[in-house]
Amino acid sequence: MLRRPVSIIAIAALAASLSACASSRSTPLGGSLSDYVGVSYVNVTTTCGGGYQIYRQPINGRMLVAAYAASEVRQSICQSWRGELSVSPVTGVRHEEAVTEYIAATPALKGCTVVSGVAITRLHSEFTIACPAAPGAATISAKG
Repeated sequence: MLRRPVSIIAIAALAASLSACASSRSTPLGGSLSDYVGVSYVNVTTTCGGGYQIYRQPINGRMLVAAYAASEVRQSICQSWRGELSVSPVTGVRHEEAVTEYIAATPALKGCTVVSGVAITRLHSEFTIACPAAPGAATISAKG
């Protein structure tokens, strides 16, 4: 009789621990890949030949960098050979170089800088950029 309640408690404890593991893995740190469904992307190649897809959220200044697995290997080997760090000194997150290249190649983002980043997976990182205010975007007040 005692055996049955113990096994039910053990099964319940196992299920609870597995669900906790599953929920922590299904929610990426810092952002969600699902935030970028339907967002168009641009292909970017870095100086070491790494290929990346940049997804830009037009409203909130966030960008998702998706690395190709083969390009990530190539990029890592190249950076190691050159003696470069694989993470950026600005944010400490991999793939920042791809965002920097994208900003440099996009005239509409002239003057923008990367302010923060977070690694979502080994091949996905999310960055936030800040851009200077456009000329003439000052607040206008009228009296009358």
